[in-house]
Amino acid sequence: MNIETERLIIKPLTLDDAKRFSEYRDKEEVAMYQSWDEYPLNKAINRIEYCQKHPFHGQIGNYQFGLYLKENNQLIGDIFIEIDGHTTFTLGYTLDSVYWSKGYASEALKSVFKAMNETYSFKICLCHVYEDNIKSIKLLERNGFDKIHKSWFYQDVLYRKMLNK
Repeated sequence: MNIETERLIIKPLTLDDAKRFSEYRDKEEVAMYQSWDEYPLNKAINRIEYCQKHPFHGQIGNYQFGLYLKENNQLIGDIFIEIDGHTTFTLGYTLDSVYWSKGYASEALKSVFKAMNETYSFKICLCHVYEDNIKSIKLLERNGFDKIHKSWFYQDVLYRKMLNK
């Protein structure tokens, strides 16, 4: 999956991205709302190698895509997609804290929703968010997500978006 927006390119990560991928994911303020405490370089390399061996074709599996600034090809974040059925996928997103509150996450999400619905016929997107991650909750609500229930994972809340809206 390769997507271009006004300011971003969303595409598969490469091994050249491993250092940068590890750097922003290893920041304390970024990891605070994620399922990891540290994100060392070897973990980044392993994740990218896994994704290269399992390219995205809209099928069951989990995938990671880089968010790159169009102007300079700088990796500023990533999108995680897990497909566990024919109509539903789970989405996660991580952005380097330097790029928070600039509209990049919303821009990326909208383009991913469109591609997943129009190209791959997915109808439902799910997101798990920590209860105290207010910025992320507001991002989801602004993008049409509804709170479903508190989940059993990591004291988080499950949000859902119907893509055919």
